[in-house]
Amino acid sequence: MRILLFLLILLLAACASKPPPLKTSQLYLAIAPDANGNSAFRLDVILTSDPALAAEILALTPAAWFAQRQQMAALHASTLKVVGAELVPGQAYGPVALTAKFRITSGLVAVGYDGAAADFAVLGANPSELLTLNRTGFALSAAGAGK
Repeated sequence: MRILLFLLILLLAACASKPPPLKTSQLYLAIAPDANGNSAFRLDVILTSDPALAAEILALTPAAWFAQRQQMAALHASTLKVVGAELVPGQAYGPVALTAKFRITSGLVAVGYDGAAADFAVLGANPSELLTLNRTGFALSAAGAGK
């Protein structure tokens, strides 16, 4: 009986230590006509089930991420999904459904703008999020009810 109780406590502790799933399930993109100085740019939606891997990716520069993304995707195939595209200014995209074959706990967006405006956005604050990209940067907010 003690062994059964001990195993039950271990199971409960293991379940309690799992990070919560990503709250965001949809991403919309609004790209201004002059985004990135009116130049096409790369954008990756990065989904993972490993919070340590998400932290490792955030420690990179976006340029380093784009250089290493194929290698990282191959190394972490069971815990990392990358959806990438080259986008042009003046367009709206979405919704992008955030799904994977694993339980998603972290969502990132790598924006490959030219120069200092390149950066990451961290998803998760809202069920539907809107990434607005303008001339010199971008902002993440809750997607409106009409989205």
